[in-house]
Amino acid sequence: MEISLSQSFLIALAVGLASGSVGAFVVLRRMALVGDALSHVALPGIALALAYEFDPFWGVAVSLIGAAFVVFWLETKTKLPSEALVGLLFTASLAVGILTIPDEEIIHSLFGEFPLMPAYLLMLIVATALIATAFVFFSTRRFAFRIIAPELAEASGVKQTNNLLFLIVFAIVVALGIKLVGTLLMGALTIIPAAIARNVTRGMKAYIVISAVLGMAIAALGVLVAHSFGLLPGPSIILLGTSLFIVSLFWSVKV
Repeated sequence: MEISLSQSFLIALAVGLASGSVGAFVVLRRMALVGDALSHVALPGIALALAYEFDPFWGVAVSLIGAAFVVFWLETKTKLPSEALVGLLFTASLAVGILTIPDEEIIHSLFGEFPLMPAYLLMLIVATALIATAFVFFSTRRFAFRIIAPELAEASGVKQTNNLLFLIVFAIVVALGIKLVGTLLMGALTIIPAAIARNVTRGMKAYIVISAVLGMAIAALGVLVAHSFGLLPGPSIILLGTSLFIVSLFWSVKV
């Protein structure tokens, strides 16, 4: 297996696992469109990184984590839902990114590529994805409590800062997968595994575990399919996941 494929496969396994685990709560919180829109906020970060000739990953990470804080701050200042707030950021960021990213970079920025990166960055992405996954599983009860009974959770000491923590983890996971899947499609990788798991599982624990496993499997298989047929990895991963979602409809159970 060539180096770029090996790196992409490893990233797909780790990021897919993290995407599936955090995506389980994205779907439960009805933030699916937020996840899709949030990934587009990375575009100005990519443009800035290219302009100053440093790795776009760092521009993406700063942009998305910054956006998480902005969304959380806006939520405390307005009654508008997260979807509307991220939508505003999304449209502005998409416009800025398309106007400023060089033409030769725009396709890879939007739809991903088979990245070839330094060993330290590869290990950082994989390690961070695994830490994010562990954090999501460790925080399952708090996140679920906040979703099911937000007022009771507040009264019990599960504070609104948990929303900020969730947004930060969500933003980090999206940032980790941008190079492989692309800004237009990374949000979908957090949604599709959870949507499939929601169709085929009964119970919270099984739902989260299967969502995480499906995220890893879909991303890894998508990379292999893309490499085998000379396709971009992002669209291949998402189309594979969408196909599995359609199949899952025939085994749908009530959660």
